[in-house]
Amino acid sequence: MKVLVLNRFKLARVDYRRWAHPSDELYLITSSDSVSADETARKKELAGFAHTEVVDDFADSAMPEYLAHRLHGRHSFGKLLAMSEFDLLRAGRLRDAWGVSGQSAAEALLFRDKIRMKELLAESGVPITGYRAVDNVTDLLLAVRELGFPLVVKPRLGAASVGVTVVENDADLDAFLVHNPLSVGDAPAHLMAESFVSHALFHIDGIVDAGEVKVCRPSEQTTSCLEITQGAVCLSTFLDADDPRLRTLQDMTVRAVEALGIEETALFHAEIFGSPDGFVFNEVGCRVGGAKIRDQLEYGFDVDPIEWFARAYLGNPRHHDLRSEPVRQTGYALVPPRPGLVESLGEVELPSSIRLFESKIGPGDVLERSTSSTSASSTSAMASFVSVGATQADVVRDLDAAVAALRSVLVVRELPAETDR
Repeated sequence: MKVLVLNRFKLARVDYRRWAHPSDELYLITSSDSVSADETARKKELAGFAHTEVVDDFADSAMPEYLAHRLHGRHSFGKLLAMSEFDLLRAGRLRDAWGVSGQSAAEALLFRDKIRMKELLAESGVPITGYRAVDNVTDLLLAVRELGFPLVVKPRLGAASVGVTVVENDADLDAFLVHNPLSVGDAPAHLMAESFVSHALFHIDGIVDAGEVKVCRPSEQTTSCLEITQGAVCLSTFLDADDPRLRTLQDMTVRAVEALGIEETALFHAEIFGSPDGFVFNEVGCRVGGAKIRDQLEYGFDVDPIEWFARAYLGNPRHHDLRSEPVRQTGYALVPPRPGLVESLGEVELPSSIRLFESKIGPGDVLERSTSSTSASSTSAMASFVSVGATQADVVRDLDAAVAALRSVLVVRELPAETDR
């Protein structure tokens, strides 16, 4: 069978050719950011595909979808694999147009459009915050009247906290309207407003196999996504098996996934707030979580969720049962940039429990702080760690130690304000 793959992951970490059925012929449309700069590595990554297209500005370009139609006209694809959240709707439209199996555009929209998602969750009795669609200034003012301050305003189809703004008072509202495009023109803004919840944050990650939720593991995150964009370290760890919150979070997530009609074979990433009044469901995506959640699941359950899903969809699964409980406790830490010029970075002495350490910086780099602007992401980091341990407390301790070890050997010189931008 001929298979088209839409890809945004680093090709060095996704071996679609090995995961596909031996009889499949793979065609690839990939982001230029996913391909190695080194020419030798690049040739190796792109070898073995029947045809490849490398697209610059993949995220904001119409070319991937256009190229997909052109290639389908020549090759008549029987399957289309796309795993990034930002490609789910695009892939659904293509499948609908071609009559190819897999998630349709309408099905994908339920996991992307937060208004439709909230409506279905509310109908199913899943507890959620107050919300309102915001397409113009009048909608926003009505949201303030109905929900009160503080409000969270965010894109209906957004992800990773990009474009999320907390509006706490009239002054914030004035500042938001000065800079936000919803204040001009007739085109709908496609935003939503919801009541801000003072909360602890939990993400729940899982795998659906043959229509049954086989993996559903809650993690506790020490900082909110907005705090991460303001410079706080993001640290997230599985809850222990005896944690009294575990079952409630799992049950709520399964109810939400079932309410939205998830596919027979799927990955999911959900977020739940722990508020003073109890748990409140935020949202769920039909894909693997960002940050280091893929690695967390792989070290915790001995299964790479991306490989598992690709194999399952392409008809070349590995024949082993998915575990409902992790074989080891694990978690990750993301260290946000510290603004300034990196003068030196010494050797980082890490605890033996650290399984993964990635650094994106070196001497001479100029670092900028992540912000909650339209382009900033809550998963932005200058370094990241993944650790394993016997208990959640063990993992938290060692991740804290790893972050401290990095900071002890990192020298960043503050730059004048006009340089750090």
